[in-house]
Amino acid sequence: MKKGLLSLLTCFSILFASQAKAKEYFKPLTAEPSAVYDSIWIDYDVKENDVLGMKIHLSFTTYNMKGMDAFIAIYYSYNDEIAGVLKDNNDKYVSTAGDVAIYKAIKPNYDPAVYKDMQLFMPYAEFDLEPGLYDLTLDAKIIYKAGGMISRLTYYDFEFTKPGSPADAVSEMKTDVLFHEMKVDYDYTEKGELGLRIHLNFSTINMKGVEAYAAVYFKLRNGDKVEGKTSTYRSKSGQLAVYKSIKPNYDESDYKDLTLFLPYDEIPGSGKIRMKMVAELIFPSGDLIKTLDEKYFLFER
Repeated sequence: MKKGLLSLLTCFSILFASQAKAKEYFKPLTAEPSAVYDSIWIDYDVKENDVLGMKIHLSFTTYNMKGMDAFIAIYYSYNDEIAGVLKDNNDKYVSTAGDVAIYKAIKPNYDPAVYKDMQLFMPYAEFDLEPGLYDLTLDAKIIYKAGGMISRLTYYDFEFTKPGSPADAVSEMKTDVLFHEMKVDYDYTEKGELGLRIHLNFSTINMKGVEAYAAVYFKLRNGDKVEGKTSTYRSKSGQLAVYKSIKPNYDESDYKDLTLFLPYDEIPGSGKIRMKMVAELIFPSGDLIKTLDEKYFLFER
């Protein structure tokens, strides 16, 4: 009798469990809005309303977005030894974070909706860059009207040249950099990593509002460059390097202790390596403003 009751209870348990699984299986799924990228192409040196710029063409398909207000958003960043996004200076083509950006509203009428040639125009003048040659990256996304990404469409690398020479601009402004001192802390720990911390002491003259970078490059004592291991600590040419951005607030600005940190793990090789570090001040394009100092050191792993 007990065995029969146990069998009956087991059958009921299996039945209820099957019904629960079936209910869960047939539960309607909430479809999230999304977009699938197809292609991108760009027309350079195009004029709109007598303004020179680039026309961006995007092909993509949206899903579960019928009747939804959204935006195509395009942001720009450096794609060379200088990491970071392009910052806006005039509040025209700008994101809420103050970065250079361009937007275009969309509201799909269908589900799915196919956009074969969505066009956006970006004036060159809105890049807010000093004269020079730049490697840039375009980051295209579909975002909610209130902000927040729905889907990333693509990254796209391109070169941009702004006429004029940064060196000429420096000469015209009588810009100068007065170097005072360079010190190094060896075996210094930062965020759990052991490395060397470099201290730079210098002053800028007539560089108010000019974007620049303090850069330290690493070479062997014979002058051969040391190859960087990761993109964070590597120049466009592949050299081991570390950077920090500056933008002086005054005509004469003092940087009494600007620090840069290089983890030892970023230095390739083993044994005793005779090296030197070269400190420079450069434009975002990589053009030299002034060489500050160099130091020789022995690294041993």
